[in-house]
Amino acid sequence: MIIAISHQKGGVGKSTLAYNLSVELSKKYPTKVVDLDVQQTITACNVIRSKFGQKKLNILSFEDKKEFVDFLNNDPEDTLTIIDTGGFDSGLNRVAMYAADLIITPVSTEFLEVIGLEKYKKIIKEVSKKVGKSIKTHVILNKIHHAQQNFNDIKEFIDKSPNQFTLMNSIIRRRSDFSISLSHGFSVCEFDKNSDSSKEIKKLISEITEILNIKKYVKKNKGKK
Repeated sequence: MIIAISHQKGGVGKSTLAYNLSVELSKKYPTKVVDLDVQQTITACNVIRSKFGQKKLNILSFEDKKEFVDFLNNDPEDTLTIIDTGGFDSGLNRVAMYAADLIITPVSTEFLEVIGLEKYKKIIKEVSKKVGKSIKTHVILNKIHHAQQNFNDIKEFIDKSPNQFTLMNSIIRRRSDFSISLSHGFSVCEFDKNSDSSKEIKKLISEITEILNIKKYVKKNKGKK
């Protein structure tokens, strides 16, 4: 089962989100992580993680498109694969999009985010046309100011593009916990299990688990390829 954290726009928080999801989901399910980001943020955090005595994630990286496709085609059905795509459009990132069982696209509520989503919608349409199936992404409001409650601009844009986007219920707000925990290779849940950031990540994981019915899927496909 493949989860891709994907957006062609950089700076939206893909790596931070992918890292937190990978750490926490790996405690419940066999999990692999694919780091396609040129900055290799997840890989760097994983190195730091081991220095602080935490169990390392199983991280892979690919530069060759065929090699990446072969990996996805042979990935065990009872394993979660979380892909952190780069903040750019590329063949590898498009492969991640059409292979994913769930695409999550983090966005904030700034004006430029709507422009970024418009460009991403074009990519979704192009990939959908090429592979002959409808591809849709789940948008997660990310890096949101703690006091903001009005998300009408983003919601209106998403409502106008129901074939490409659906808005998730979870909201991840901008807090220092994320950068501090990453600097130690921890997830926010490991850093402070009772923090608001931790509660938001746990809520997001619950929503993802429900969308994909992960528990049933992993159990059903245990041992399969």
